[in-house]
Amino acid sequence: MTEIIRTEQSIIDIKQYHLSTRGDAGNVLNGDYKSQIVFSLPDAIVVDDSIDYIYFSVPYVVIPNSFYVINYTNNKLYVLQSAVTTLYEFPVGNYTSQTFMTVFKTLLGANFNITLGVNSNVFTITHTTTTFSLTSASTIDAVMGFSGTTAATGLSLTLSRVCNFLPLPRINLRCPDLANSFISASIDGSDVILSVPNNAKLNGQIVYNNTSNMKTLFKLTNLNSFQVSLTDDDGNPINFNGISSFFTFQFEIHRRTLAKPLPFNKLVSFINSNSIIEPEINQ
Repeated sequence: MTEIIRTEQSIIDIKQYHLSTRGDAGNVLNGDYKSQIVFSLPDAIVVDDSIDYIYFSVPYVVIPNSFYVINYTNNKLYVLQSAVTTLYEFPVGNYTSQTFMTVFKTLLGANFNITLGVNSNVFTITHTTTTFSLTSASTIDAVMGFSGTTAATGLSLTLSRVCNFLPLPRINLRCPDLANSFISASIDGSDVILSVPNNAKLNGQIVYNNTSNMKTLFKLTNLNSFQVSLTDDDGNPINFNGISSFFTFQFEIHRRTLAKPLPFNKLVSFINSNSIIEPEINQ
């Protein structure tokens, strides 16, 4: 039995769920990538008549900076020579401009050479005998510093942009069930709940605290399970190489009324008053 508390101001009831991408926290969908996980929390949120509205927020996130600069989404180089297109796939990993040039020469062979402008930080690629083009099908273009199909002049090609071996600038947490009006010109953001800036060194921890108290309205009538993905701006799941992320989901429930249990002494009296003692029957 309960009493009903009614107040003029909302009664705030806070629920926090401390989640992670560990295998024992939910159903990890992409193995050691550890960037897509389904959580099952029966009756995590159930909307009833006592609730005015619910705010959702992410107070705290810890993400490992364990992903590679060159990965399976950006490691392909297509080279066109004499009407023949050849695919070169760079091994995934973290590179500097110097280590990249070493791998480039090994992968493309002795006829190709690559140098880096000392002041410009721009690659120049040459071939000893045959002109060539880097095609728009390449996914490594943003790393190397070109855009679209780029043709050599004669046997030499100086790329149009500086090379870029920086890690991802931000990580997007996505959850279709909890996303609410996230707008961005550069992110596929219909399901983004938080965009976390990468403020850590390689192999460090990216830590986010919601110091601005950012929160959005929760619009569902109930919540029992949901999927969380950690992706780049293009929606590609990030490969964290077996290292887990940790985050907290918070629901701030504003109620008009709140059920309050009876004090213990009243509860005992209520139980006693409703107890029926059957007389013993002697046989």
